[in-house]
Amino acid sequence: MEKILLVNDDGINAQGLYAMAEVLTDNYDLRIVAPAVQQSGMSQALSAHSRIKVKRVDFQLPVEAYKVYGTPADCTKLATEVLYENDLPDIIISGINDGGNLGTDVLYSGTVGAAMEGHLHGIFSIAVSRVVNSELSFTEVAEIFRQKLPALRREKPYMYNINFPKKISDRADIFRYTKQGRRTYHNEYAAETDEQGETCYYMNGTPNDAGNIEGSDIWAIHNGFVSINPLKIGRTNKKLLQDLLLDK
Repeated sequence: MEKILLVNDDGINAQGLYAMAEVLTDNYDLRIVAPAVQQSGMSQALSAHSRIKVKRVDFQLPVEAYKVYGTPADCTKLATEVLYENDLPDIIISGINDGGNLGTDVLYSGTVGAAMEGHLHGIFSIAVSRVVNSELSFTEVAEIFRQKLPALRREKPYMYNINFPKKISDRADIFRYTKQGRRTYHNEYAAETDEQGETCYYMNGTPNDAGNIEGSDIWAIHNGFVSINPLKIGRTNKKLLQDLLLDK
């Protein structure tokens, strides 16, 4: 039986995490290591120079589960280097996140960061998200994902970023392999004064998805497809590097 490590950034009590665990528990050997509290937007941050408390919890399913007082990437790193160092998972799944992680969202996403940490450890890793206000329940997303999982190409430790749309199209093939699109935000910062009289700012962002062509993850979501976007670790601008080397 394949071993799966479930992580996320919405926290140990998130509905998406429970739904994924509930759907997979009969067919896989599951372990859960998730943040104690909400950790969205943490990317692949690690709790350097800080103590990280880890506590065993009752997850109300027949799985071993821990909550970590740290970041999503901390969860993956502790699981692979400490908790299950001698019994590594075959697959790491991060999610189901409550909110899409599309285009440039992947630079900030704790869901993607937790999966990318698994990819760094040479383990087949997948981030799974559902867009805001989706008509699909977490259980429906988990079940569709479970059916697709065996078909995902995995002869190497690939990394996939999977996003579910608001409503799935009526087409026979609901999945699209995509490239990363571009999403920008119009950010608004609301100022408030705290109990000590200090000024605090709270950010609210409105996404702008204009200009994404067919074949991008954002196009897929807006057209009712489940986007499967393969990601990699390297971010080197290879074209610029080549030009710089030729200019020497």
